Amino acid sequence: LTNEQVMDAEKESRKCLICSVPINECRLGVDCCRACAVFFRRIRSGQKGTPTECLRGGGKCFEEGRVTSCRMCRFDRFAVVLKMADSNNVDETLIVETEKNIVISPTAQTCRPVETRGAMEEDIDQTQFIDHNTFLLDLPSSSFTPVLDKIRWSYSLMCQTLKTAETGTKPASFPLTQGDHDGSNIRFVPASYSMVVPNRRVFLSALYDFARMTFPDFSELETENKKLCVSGCMHMVSMMVATYRGVHYYPTAPDVHFMSYTTFVNDESIESFLDDCPSVINKEEAIGVLKETLRREKSMSRQLFQRLRPDNVEFTALLGLAFWNNSVSHVNEELSVAVQKNRARILKEMHEVYKGRRKTDYASRLGELLSLLDNMQECATLCMQDVEVYRLFNLLNEDRGICADHDAYRQYNLFKVCADTDQPDTPVHSHH
Repeated sequence: LTNEQVMDAEKESRKCLICSVPINECRLGVDCCRACAVFFRRIRSGQKGTPTECLRGGGKCFEEGRVTSCRMCRFDRFAVVLKMADSNNVDETLIVETEKNIVISPTAQTCRPVETRGAMEEDIDQTQFIDHNTFLLDLPSSSFTPVLDKIRWSYSLMCQTLKTAETGTKPASFPLTQGDHDGSNIRFVPASYSMVVPNRRVFLSALYDFARMTFPDFSELETENKKLCVSGCMHMVSMMVATYRGVHYYPTAPDVHFMSYTTFVNDESIESFLDDCPSVINKEEAIGVLKETLRREKSMSRQLFQRLRPDNVEFTALLGLAFWNNSVSHVNEELSVAVQKNRARILKEMHEVYKGRRKTDYASRLGELLSLLDNMQECATLCMQDVEVYRLFNLLNEDRGICADHDAYRQYNLFKVCADTDQPDTPVHSHH
């Protein structure tokens, strides 16, 4: 047998020891599905109370094949499996017992058991928003989606870098709290012109770190190609992140646009955005152009993102594809090879994700997400053109000195003003 055939055989044979659905990887050190792992974590972390009552009163829901419909029996079953794993005593008896007692849906070939489907969807769509704390969770020791796992972890660490660095770009008059420093209660504040360049420098540096941590072949690129790659994706990645966070934190406030990790503009605050601009400018006209840029980003990116509602795994894939976007591949042969290789890896893993969810019609879903990506690419291109308009207003000329030897930044117009920042938050609010 080839290595691929062996891996495929292992995939087919592995089942969750709690509810018996097919799985591709272990979680919490044992063979269990994502839904059961999330269920157990929530109880252990205190998010959900420890169940004390059996649904049927006898504590035998597992034996009757309905372990996922009773919180107490499901929790007890997980405790037994973990205890046996700790004592290195998980053997075939436990696996056979699991398969014998669990009732599988008649349509198990194409969908998960009815009892677990809701938990899976809730976990994927709502409970795992990726922020500056996600990297504290360990990467899985084995996974069929190593690239997506690494993107998620590295992106979270990048968020941590941005959170920390932006405490130093806040106005001296803005009092920082412990929550701002330790990330437990970040307050998003209205952006001002003086924050744009410092925060963009931080983002640029963090994006280089993200690339090195996530994609081994990025480090193998020629120095100039690294610059071209980052400059070719910086705006699109910024837009993707800002949209993802804006929809999460302010789903009912589409006028809020994140300018950076902790700053935003909205219809009200944008009027005073240029108050601390040191240059002599026509403020009214400049604000009008900026408003038009943000309006376009909302209509082309945020509204479609909000309609499609990519879950955290899909966002992770979109983030990777935004980094290795098609415009980067057109620069030269080395970058073209790197882009094609990494995009293929990401898309292959998304196929695994959808197959693991028992989605047989995922081609249409993937098509929608790629359309969203194309929309963002087009919007990013239009916003790059806006940068030159801002420069005519004597704005953002400080950006020219950030990477003076970086022709790519001029070529791709990545330092695209506030416009770069997508859907942000609203008035000074806290994030817990």
